[in-house]
Amino acid sequence: MSRYLLDTNIISNPLKPRPSDSLIAWLDDRADEELFTCSMNLGEIWSGILELPVGKKRREIETWFTGPRGPQAFFRGRMLAFDESAALVWGRLMSDGVQAGRPRSPADMIIAAVAEANDCILVTDNEKHFAGLKFINPMRAAN
Repeated sequence: MSRYLLDTNIISNPLKPRPSDSLIAWLDDRADEELFTCSMNLGEIWSGILELPVGKKRREIETWFTGPRGPQAFFRGRMLAFDESAALVWGRLMSDGVQAGRPRSPADMIIAAVAEANDCILVTDNEKHFAGLKFINPMRAAN
């Protein structure tokens, strides 16, 4: 069984008015036990919610986030942390980017490091930020 770490944009896509059909199909083909995320993704989602203006849309997304279908509930027991192993991978990824003349986003590399340290395939549609790393993009043929 493969293990997949879902990036923030993958977790939030189904909330869009027109979610990616190819992503929904890909997710439907996976058992919940194969799907993971990390604490950095949780922080990115929460930050995005808090940056929204107070109003109906923000309340709806907050309700989802804190509810039984939100990431904390859905990924319970499958929320991976940035630990010592991931920190060492992160250091290598950051250094590799600098040496290649392509400095990388520290936050994105935390996500990539957690995926690698936990033997997960990163799932993202943010190919530019993870160029040169192991990931899949189930939205490539998206609507």
